[in-house]
Amino acid sequence: MKRKRIDISLTRKGDIDKAIRELHEYQKDLNWRLGEFFKRLMDVGIQTAQDNSGQYRRYIRFEKQISVSNDGAEGILIATDGVKIIREWIYNGGIKTAEVSPLLMAEFGSGWLSKVLDNVGGVGQGTFPGETHAFEKDGWWWTTPDGEKHHSIGEAPTFPMHSALIAMEFEVDRIAKEVFGGK
Repeated sequence: MKRKRIDISLTRKGDIDKAIRELHEYQKDLNWRLGEFFKRLMDVGIQTAQDNSGQYRRYIRFEKQISVSNDGAEGILIATDGVKIIREWIYNGGIKTAEVSPLLMAEFGSGWLSKVLDNVGGVGQGTFPGETHAFEKDGWWWTTPDGEKHHSIGEAPTFPMHSALIAMEFEVDRIAKEVFGGK
């Protein structure tokens, strides 16, 4: 965005009116550029988040909300569960059920495998559910209600939102230069 020089002569009303019009045009252009900047930055974030959602990608919705006014602009990147996943397993002769958030599983993981990644991105170990088997190094077995046995050592986090933040931080200067101009 090229700096615009607005000259004002305080001696003629027409010049003042012209300067006011030019300032309004400049403000409209600036607001458009702010909206474009946020849109492009958030598009980078959404794409990165989707790419880092792992097996839960189809269950998570990502969207952006952008608000631009003469007072400034703000943008929010939002991630929500499209659905909750219901897990069932046999437990002490009965069936236990847990509702799982795909977004939280993708961002934080669960169980021992997640513990290995404790210091990645400042995210700690996840649990599912209630730390029942979270610290068992060899993992655990669980049986579905139809009798099928499964082994698990937890799930490693894929950090969709954390990765989006890093990607947007990395791209902010480039996008700002493209939208607003500059070297």
